This record gives sequence, structure tokens and C-alpha cells, in this order.
Amino acid sequence: MTTTPPGKRRLDARAWLIWTLSAALLTMLTRNPLYILIILLAAQLVSMTWQQEDVAFKLPLLRMLSIILVFSSVFNMFFAHVGQTVLLALPQNWPLIGGAWTLEAAAYGAINGLMLFALLIVFMAFNNIVPGSDMVHLIPRAFHDLGLVVLIALTYVPETRRHWQKIREAQAIRGHEIRGWQDWRPVLLPLLVGGMERAMSLAEAMVSRGYGATKQVKQPLLVQGLLLLGLGAAFVGWLLSFWQGWPGWILMGSGVLVLLMLIWALGERVSLRRYESQRWSWRESVICITAVIPLILLLIPWPFMERSNLYFSPYPQLSLPAFDVLLGLALALLAVPGVLPRD
Repeated sequence: MTTTPPGKRRLDARAWLIWTLSAALLTMLTRNPLYILIILLAAQLVSMTWQQEDVAFKLPLLRMLSIILVFSSVFNMFFAHVGQTVLLALPQNWPLIGGAWTLEAAAYGAINGLMLFALLIVFMAFNNIVPGSDMVHLIPRAFHDLGLVVLIALTYVPETRRHWQKIREAQAIRGHEIRGWQDWRPVLLPLLVGGMERAMSLAEAMVSRGYGATKQVKQPLLVQGLLLLGLGAAFVGWLLSFWQGWPGWILMGSGVLVLLMLIWALGERVSLRRYESQRWSWRESVICITAVIPLILLLIPWPFMERSNLYFSPYPQLSLPAFDVLLGLALALLAVPGVLPRD
């Protein structure tokens, strides 16, 4: 289980979900590396401030960034032979890789890699901040069985990692050193046995609480019909949006609305008891407000803001990306949760 520092209250997971979705959407809305870098740094600051004490994985971020940038740059140079600054020229008759390898193609690939890394940092921040139990509470009550499975899956790897560390520490105290394949047996066997014991204990606990003893309940025909209607309307509306425009979007929105109302109605039939209630405080409100304001400023064409700076293309010749101070300050609002007090 994840731990929370004493005297420090966990914030509502819904606020962090809004912040994460906003940061991810803002990252995908821009191709300017300067703005992407602001979002990346804001997400890292928030993660460092609010992450749990017991984080399952601590990845080497700089190494990952280097690998992603190099791979995406080289990959794009392989297939996009466009640009004026030629770094390398291969024979044109070579399939796929033949032609000019340009600096502009490498820059375009690096921007794609930076965007991918920023999205990774945003979702890693959400994973480091929100415990698995709170993530399950975000799942609609209509899918409470799915939420239980997700909770078990989320806690499996961290528990296995903790058990692995305990085994390694115990073997180190006994003077055991791993030098070859045979030396792994005293480590892997206790790890396997411990995993089976935890699985049996979990199964016994679930059976004692009545899981698996309920009978199958068939959904009424009305519910099944509304489900098919909502899915069909959403799919047909999505297809029509490519040819008819706004009528297709209206149909797709209607289908999604039917599905959401159906999920809410099914969730009302499920009664769940929470032993730890969370109180919405001013911190959650600040997180939501500072996450929504950048979206409003970027999605609506305001006359005082130059939205064209959101898009940057290194073609045909590489140049420095333009930067609008107001846009930068708007995106910097995502870092506000990183300076909020935790007490």
C-alpha cells in the first residue's frame, strides 16, 4: 500500500484527474517546443511536490529523454527527406532511407519525441500522486467489479517489488551473493512462494466477503436497447462528421450523452461504502481553476493572444520558434499546484 506523510492530507483524485487531462490536452494542442517544455517542467514540479513517499518506480528521466529524442529524430530523418540543411546524402535509389538527411527532419522528430516525453511525464505525475485506491474511486459505480480488478492489478507490481527488496536484504544479511544462474534460486523461489501466499490470502478474503457468491443478474431489455442505441449513434455520428460536419458531431454527442446517462443510472443501483471520506478543500479548487484557465485561453481565439505561435514547423529551413509571453504564462499556471502548501 502507498503511504501518506503524517499530517499531510491526500487531495481529491478528481482534481488531479482534471489537472492531468488538461495538461495532456494542452500538450497535444501545441507543437511549439518552448510551450511543451513549460508543460513538462510544470508537471515535473507538481510530481516532485505531491508524489507519495512510496513510489513504485523511479525512472531515469534524463536517460529516457535522451533515448526518445535520439530515436524520434533518427526515425524521422529515415523517412522524411525534406529541408534545406542537408546533413547527409544517400543515393536516391536506396529504398526508404535514400535521399537527403536534413536538420529540419531531425528537429521535427525531436519535437515529436519531446511531446511524447511530456505526455509521459504528465501521466507519471498522476500515477505518482494518486494512490491506487483513489484511482479506483474514479471508476463509475456501474463498473465496480472492474474497479476491484484494476485495484488488484495496480497493487500487484508494487507489492511484488517490496517483497523482492525484503528477500534481497535477508539474503544479503546471510552473506548470499549472486554470481551466476544458480545463485538466483534462493531469491526467486521465496518470491514465487510469497506471491502465491498473497494470492491465496486475497482469494480467501474475497470469498469471506461474498465475492463470487452472487448470482448473475440480467439487464432489462430497455437497458440493452439504450446501450446499442448510444453506441450506434456515437459510431454513426463519428462517421458522418467526416462528410456532413456538425450534424455528425451532434449525433455523436447525443450517443455519448445516452451512454453517460445509462452508466449513471446503472451506478445508482450499486451501493458502496467508503470508510474514508475526502473533503473538497480550497486546494482542489485551485488545482481545477489553474488547469481549466489555460484550456479556455488556448481553445478560444482571443484577440489579445497570438495563437499561431502554438504551431511550429522547422520546414523548409530551421529557425527559432516564436514565443508569446501570455501563452507561456497561461501554460505556467499548470505549475501552481506545485507551490501549494501540503499541510
